[in-house]
This record gives sequence, C-alpha cells and structure tokens, in this order.
Amino acid sequence: MAYKDERVVSILLEQADAIEERVPGYRKELQEAVADIVQQERQNKFARTNVAVKVADIVGRVGTFLNHRSGNPD
Repeated sequence: MAYKDERVVSILLEQADAIEERVPGYRKELQEAVADIVQQERQNKFARTNVAVKVADIVGRVGTFLNHRSGNPD
C-alpha cells in the first residue's frame, strides 16, 4: 500500500477510535467497516468489481448494527 493510502487509512481508523461510543461495540464495528472498505477497494483494482455496491452494503451493515444495538428492532 502506498504511503498516501496508508495515511488515509490511519486517519480513518484514528477518527473511528475517537468517536463517542454511544452504543457498545460501535468503534470496533466502524473500524472493521473501514478495513472491509479498504479491502474491497484493493480487490477492485484487480477484479474490477462494483465497489460502490459493496461499500453501500458495508455502510448498511454498520447502520443495522447501530439500529439493533440502540434498541430499534426494525
């Protein structure tokens, strides 16, 4: 990974770690989402997958996590 890419990932992870955790486990879920998005982007360079759809799925996963953990079953 190029230095610039590493710096972007580092900043994203730092920001995820600094966020107020109003729901237990949210920071970890957010950090995993960042890692998953970076992995999808790397795979996209070789396989030319539809990375936008996969990123939307990851963001949706984080939203679902928040919804369930905050007591909203829907």
